[in-house]
Amino acid sequence: MKKKFFSVIFAFLFAFLFVFQSFAVFYEPETDDADIVYMISLDNGTVICDVNSEKRASPASMTKIVTAILTIENCTDLEQVVTVPAYCIRLLDGTNSSTAGILVGEELTVRELLYCLLVYSANDAANILADFIGGGDIETFVEKMNAFVKLLGCENTHFDNAHGLDSETHYTTARDLAKIYSYCLQNSLFCEIAGTFTTEIPATNKYHQTRYLRNTNSLLNPGIPDYYSEYVKNGKTGTTDSAGRCVISSASYDGYNYLLVVMNAKFYDYDNDGVNENMAFVLSKEIYEWAYKNLRIREVANPSVYVGEAEVRLSKEYDYVSLVPETSVSALVPSGVGADNVLIEIYDGETLSTVDAPVKKGDVLGKAAIKYAGQTVAEVNLVAAFDVERSPLKYVGDIILKTVNTLAFKIIAVLVFVVILPIFLVMFTVIPAKRRKKKNAVRMVNVKDIDNRKKR
Repeated sequence: MKKKFFSVIFAFLFAFLFVFQSFAVFYEPETDDADIVYMISLDNGTVICDVNSEKRASPASMTKIVTAILTIENCTDLEQVVTVPAYCIRLLDGTNSSTAGILVGEELTVRELLYCLLVYSANDAANILADFIGGGDIETFVEKMNAFVKLLGCENTHFDNAHGLDSETHYTTARDLAKIYSYCLQNSLFCEIAGTFTTEIPATNKYHQTRYLRNTNSLLNPGIPDYYSEYVKNGKTGTTDSAGRCVISSASYDGYNYLLVVMNAKFYDYDNDGVNENMAFVLSKEIYEWAYKNLRIREVANPSVYVGEAEVRLSKEYDYVSLVPETSVSALVPSGVGADNVLIEIYDGETLSTVDAPVKKGDVLGKAAIKYAGQTVAEVNLVAAFDVERSPLKYVGDIILKTVNTLAFKIIAVLVFVVILPIFLVMFTVIPAKRRKKKNAVRMVNVKDIDNRKKR
């Protein structure tokens, strides 16, 4: 249960990583010998080559990488012996597909079946493992396959079987395959088996001779110079009428690690030597060699370089603050390219044009893209290069100004002008004036009344 929990967590983190991968594309194949080519750096997610990476296509036997990783993660004892059910073999009758000649009732360990699956690309081994992990039901296992790839964030992948034979609703994309294979590469046993060139399966209860298995991935075969690549560590091939020639592989050299997918490649005599070549292998070797010759990790930005500035309010000392990269940034770029050869382009929508003091050195004020030859190779936060203190007088003035400009203040001002001010005018001008007038008024009386008062 604990193992499964960490697998789920890793899957979500892995999917998140791929969402935020770098965007650079450096290599464009000069031929149309493959319909789909997709290469990424396993070190930082940089896209090296992208031709139709989101186009749905048949994965053929590259499907088996999912069958393998689910078997490894769901089997606690790889030495457990599996007795081959008849229907797992009969399902392949008439398909003319690749098998290891496994017999009904034969007893093989899970580990041996995994070698048959990944090294020899045996469809019978795929069915047997699917039945075993699926609890006696291949369809149940296929459901697990589809749930697994969804968890990795593969939105354009759907499987109908565990081996990869063509079906209308059995498809994937190179981008999705890269997510799946990158996940598989975290498992050391998977890497060991997928990187095995030759192996042997001892005689069994039904098959009385040793099986000698050679990897279908000729990138691992030193005997074929046109295909062999010293950089390639493992991989999985695939070939059907619909899929064409396919291979997914990983390579490592001098601290640089890459993953490459080639799908629907041609099979023809491209060099006119009288022998047809598998162009999936030819192109893979060519692209790996180009990458190791031309790409290097270089520093492309550092905090000592001013990128731009933001206007500062409420400061007596400064009216702007300089923007610099938050940290030193390294990216995968062609050899010889460094900070002097890249353009740092500020994201206007994510960068403040004006900021209020106080500002502290290192405050994040924006974001920028680091570009080489028009391609984004990295992104970086932009921060304040120095402190900017706030002026108390300007701060108080700003508060007053903001208060005056508020809607509430304006409403109160209108009420004062329309209602309260007239009342005060009446109270302090009109009423006192009337009182003074009454006090100073001359009283008009009748003369006879005066005489009568005197006589009394």
